[in-house]
Amino acid sequence: MKITPQMTAMASSYARSFIGACLAVYLSGNTDPQAILAAGVAAVLPVLLRWVNKNDPAFGRGSSK
Repeated sequence: MKITPQMTAMASSYARSFIGACLAVYLSGNTDPQAILAAGVAAVLPVLLRWVNKNDPAFGRGSSK
């Protein structure tokens, strides 16, 4: 499988969302690793669900963008 520029951009976007949410939870004073991980997953999950939806015209698999 060849990694395309679109795949790299998508992975970077997911990573920024994940790290930003984890950092926000940590900086709020909550150092529980499970809570930090849960925040990261919660930040990435909505975008991932849009990608899985083939009917989503902007982000769905097979979209023209």
